[in-house]
Amino acid sequence: MRIYFLGALALAGCGQNEDRLTDEQVAAVQNFPVETPVAIDQPLPPPANPVAVSYQARGTEPGWALTINGATMTYEGDYGSVTIVEPTPANFRTTPGSYVGQRLKLTIAPGPCSDGMSDLVYRQTVRLVADGKAVDGCGGGTVAPDGLAGTNWNVSAINGRATPGGAGYFVSFAASDLTAKLGCNSISGTWRRNGDHLSTADLTQTEMGCTEPAASFERLGSAVLGSNMRIEPISGEKMRLVSEAGSIDLRRAI
Repeated sequence: MRIYFLGALALAGCGQNEDRLTDEQVAAVQNFPVETPVAIDQPLPPPANPVAVSYQARGTEPGWALTINGATMTYEGDYGSVTIVEPTPANFRTTPGSYVGQRLKLTIAPGPCSDGMSDLVYRQTVRLVADGKAVDGCGGGTVAPDGLAGTNWNVSAINGRATPGGAGYFVSFAASDLTAKLGCNSISGTWRRNGDHLSTADLTQTEMGCTEPAASFERLGSAVLGSNMRIEPISGEKMRLVSEAGSIDLRRAI
């Protein structure tokens, strides 16, 4: 409308009677409502439900599972015969507390918690009430196996690629010392655990020439072992060391 107004004024100044606006036309142009411009560089408003977490809990007898993704939580109970999907409570967090939905009430408490069906240990205990029926289980992810000191592990994969195995692929934890082979050379150093995180220090390695694929496995695995790693349990007999440098899959040695 601003363009029309400026054009009208320009025509009014041309000196021709037929080009002049009447008083009524000028008043109409001047009084026409002008829309407030919208700045296109302003940030978008936050979503109605900004919860962007992911949480899982499960239990047995009867088997049930709860999955929370973003704004939705899905409950599958009685071995999958019952399904409830509803919005995630606005105050939901992955920390201990009670969270009440429309048909579901979730109570999270500190663990440890065992699901009774495997060797896995979870961080939290969970009670879920679905349409008035309460079930108990575990949630919050699994914790790393306790007592790494004195354990020996075979290296089954590096960066997701299966190793040849054998005597050239292992990691052993003493009280504070670590020894390993990730291909052919011997590696030694110290280790320290802080919760689910594992770090090493003072790593030394022999310098024997290695053929492929041992050379590649050793190069990639050494980068992981020398970084700040996170311990991801897979089962009571398996775990994975993960960092920005890659991953090492371990299986407990007999």
